Amino acid sequence: MKKLTVLLSVLLVLGLVSMSFAQQKAANPPAAQAKTFTGTISKVTPGDPAKKTPTEIVAVGNDQKEVTFHLGRNAVLTGADGKSITLDKLTSGTKVEIKYYVSRGGVNIARSIKVTG
Repeated sequence: MKKLTVLLSVLLVLGLVSMSFAQQKAANPPAAQAKTFTGTISKVTPGDPAKKTPTEIVAVGNDQKEVTFHLGRNAVLTGADGKSITLDKLTSGTKVEIKYYVSRGGVNIARSIKVTG
């Protein structure tokens, strides 16, 4: 009986330890790698919070390829002077540098947009 109690105790401890490791891995997914895009805005489509649609920014890169970004919830918009700006200042033809990451679903999420010219 004593051996059975010790055996069950050991199995219980091992089970709890393995569950602890499993939870730590799930709670700490790898951070998305930051990327930088430089180009010119061709279109800005404001999002609609009621419909849960994100603000979409389409820009053309230096390689003349069009890239679409969704504006992240906490994205920082900065003017050429380094001061904070609002979305309406980002218009077609504005040269920008966009810091972004690619979501698990393959969507480019803009973390910051800085006007460069």
